[in-house]
Amino acid sequence: MQAVKLATEEEAFIGTSAIVQSTFNLLEDTKIFWAGSRISAKRPCGRDIVISKADIFCEGQLEKGSYIREKILPISNRVPPTVKDRNLTYHIRSEINMVKPEKGSEEEYFFAETPILLKAMPIKPSEGAPVSVSLKGIKIEMEKDHFFPGETIKIDYELEKFKDLEVDLVKDANVTCYCPNFAPTCIHIKPKPPSIEDSVKPTLKSGSLKLNLPSFIELSHRYIWEPPEKTRWKETYGDYVNWMLEIIGTRINEIVKFQVPIYIEAEYNSEDSALFFSKQSKPPALQNILVPDLIQTPTYDLDGNKLTITLRNESKKTLLGITVKIVPIESDFFELPPYLTGINEWEPSTEIQAFHRNVKENIKTIQLVVEDNHGNLINKRLNL
Repeated sequence: MQAVKLATEEEAFIGTSAIVQSTFNLLEDTKIFWAGSRISAKRPCGRDIVISKADIFCEGQLEKGSYIREKILPISNRVPPTVKDRNLTYHIRSEINMVKPEKGSEEEYFFAETPILLKAMPIKPSEGAPVSVSLKGIKIEMEKDHFFPGETIKIDYELEKFKDLEVDLVKDANVTCYCPNFAPTCIHIKPKPPSIEDSVKPTLKSGSLKLNLPSFIELSHRYIWEPPEKTRWKETYGDYVNWMLEIIGTRINEIVKFQVPIYIEAEYNSEDSALFFSKQSKPPALQNILVPDLIQTPTYDLDGNKLTITLRNESKKTLLGITVKIVPIESDFFELPPYLTGINEWEPSTEIQAFHRNVKENIKTIQLVVEDNHGNLINKRLNL
């Protein structure tokens, strides 16, 4: 039996979220240290950078059995979309860190991983502006500077004392990455020089030029993502694509060169927009809600620093893959390290016990978080 399995959609829009269902199959009672899911990208150096994560289990003890959890991984609208040509790809990974069953002391990792395609959010096109440039005898005019894939760029020109003119469609695109710990020694960030994607050369002194944009051309964009954690301050990861028309005029003993920036954007797709907004508010699939009063906490026992809480299932359902997380609350505000107890099966009208092994004398309040394989999630606060 595979120790970790995950299920998720194959693609997601940036600015929305990915819902990940993780299944952890334990062959025996096991001490665990952590379990969670995350979306990562590969930096140019090959190391992962985590752009979204969710904790599933904290440190604790789980009974033998299967535990299914569904988590939402938010995707910031600053995260660059997938670009396979620049090796900018993403994967989702669910992982559990636990004691090796046969060793009893050594740590062991089990994980499942799958790729995910991140798509740019749909936005309404902006209005372009007309272009008029005159430099040293070269005059260029365009009706607009914003274009759609597959569209034709029309350029009106006039030449004075120039024998040759060339107009190049230039793309400047690179992945950007900065991590303070390795920046002084990193040798992997080598920006690619701009590339010429197409070119036209007129034969007359004045007239019109046409550049046909491919229907699959990459859109103009600039994304710079920063992690929310202060411990990763100044760390960034991004991607940009700039487009420009480079005008090159040749006289007898002089070359005149200048650039006209243009912007390539997607046509507005109402179906993509509707899908985007529906995914923004999409809830987890596991929504089997139990009333909090159906989980009772009749007794507790504090023996030194070890807290034992008895819970009773007053519902008429057999609950599977139960976890009970005990979170000590200090001064009614600060959460201290939690501890988790996992129970494979909980029959109606029966009791289970959950533990925390380090509750200090000054702790008077605890938070209980009860969760199961069907998405039931119950929070209770108890006074000791």
